Amino acid sequence: MSTTTLHLAKQNFKFSAAHFLIFDETHAERLHGHNYQVRVDIKTPAEAELHAEGYFLDFNVFKKYIKARLDQWDEIVLLPQKHPDMKFKQVGPSLEVTFRDRFYVFPSNEVILLPVTNTSVEQLSRLLAEDFYSEFKQYGVSKVRVYVEETRGQGAATVVPGPA
Repeated sequence: MSTTTLHLAKQNFKFSAAHFLIFDETHAERLHGHNYQVRVDIKTPAEAELHAEGYFLDFNVFKKYIKARLDQWDEIVLLPQKHPDMKFKQVGPSLEVTFRDRFYVFPSNEVILLPVTNTSVEQLSRLLAEDFYSEFKQYGVSKVRVYVEETRGQGAATVVPGPA
């Protein structure tokens, strides 16, 4: 039995965001940004379950959802909510962020606190893969692979639901 995987790597599957990586108890990057590019691979059901016309689903169903989701992270500061050294305090329209000896103040609506311990491409790809799989499984999708590239040729991929 053959399987088919759809590959979606549109030019507009991107987001620009600021972040910093935390390496250990004493080392972390400075706040900086990337123009992330995203590729999504979607494993379709068996051929017997495809439309009689010979296709799985209109690509636009997937493309619209992916683009809308990536737009949520575009031109934003991504911070790891679960890192033990990160402290957050809402003060009016601002978010005060303390990380060890660093102190930042951002407009609250320009920051997203992610449920991770680090804002690495590994974690970003996992969050997106879990979200996309959760949304797309209603169409019979059996697996989603998301590759997040932070610079050309450098990124990470996550597969959900992963190997059996």
